[in-house]
Amino acid sequence: MAIAMQLQHDLTETYSISQEQIEQYQTNGYIKLKDVLSPETLAYYGREITRRVKELSSQHLPIEERDLYHRAFLQVENLWESSDIVREFITSPKLGRIAAQLMSTTGVRIYHDQALYKEAGGGITPWHADQY
Repeated sequence: MAIAMQLQHDLTETYSISQEQIEQYQTNGYIKLKDVLSPETLAYYGREITRRVKELSSQHLPIEERDLYHRAFLQVENLWESSDIVREFITSPKLGRIAAQLMSTTGVRIYHDQALYKEAGGGITPWHADQY
């Protein structure tokens, strides 16, 4: 029970964002924030995300039999729809507040979640832009 309380605390506590970080995000379109979640929290939710990717992935051919595109990743979207644990993670108040602060807005909505897994021996992913 103590672990569950620790996870809940980690997903709800406030993470301090500076004005400089907000400006960096708004200028560059990305930012790397350190220590947002504990290693224990990441491991717990990571196990569930990995489990769901393995269960829901439609890719069952061996890597050597796939075309270039399908060698790049295993991709699964909207894991939150099939797992209450994933839903709890991606809709956490902490992550939502961080996103809203970085975008200087009062709230955010999730369009979708997407898990991209690189498999051992998988194909390269060249530099590219999706929907530029």
